[in-house]
Amino acid sequence: MTVKQWLAVLLLSVASLPAMAAEVAGVKLDDKVNVTGTELALNGAGVRSRFGLAKVYVAGLYLTGKSKDAEAIIASKQTRRVVLVMKRDVEADKMLDAFKEGIVANTTGPELAAIQPKIAEMEKIFKAVREVKEGDVILLDFGSDGGTRITVRNQAKEVISGADFQAALLRIWLGKKPVQDELKKALLEG
Repeated sequence: MTVKQWLAVLLLSVASLPAMAAEVAGVKLDDKVNVTGTELALNGAGVRSRFGLAKVYVAGLYLTGKSKDAEAIIASKQTRRVVLVMKRDVEADKMLDAFKEGIVANTTGPELAAIQPKIAEMEKIFKAVREVKEGDVILLDFGSDGGTRITVRNQAKEVISGADFQAALLRIWLGKKPVQDELKKALLEG
């Protein structure tokens, strides 16, 4: 094989590799994903840590187009995805409590009352999971139809309907009182 042929093979091999957009805390996130037929691009990614030391998960935000506008992302009717890759074992009840705290911190009383049945549906999903382990992947797919599908360890759970519930979940990371300011900033790299 000549040098030119070898270089051509090398270039073709590299070009055929899946694009990796980011590596955060040892977790590789794809540049693009396909959610129900819609191609999404990685908008930003970061680490959720507790007390600045313990890494809980790596989060990635996928959108149809890059954006730094949290409110526009929350209000969007387009397909979106939040991916969480666990960096440690966490009981599902604790993960659920953290989600609920984030929802309560960013939702008004009347909004919270309206989505209470949807929060109860989310509780059933987390109680069935029991525990998420280091390396487990949680996908939160926000469909353009207003439905939210939660997938844990490649097992899709039921769809929870309502754009109001989608907005409440997204505010956990993108709201005025996000779970972590640094993580919000990283997700909005756009």
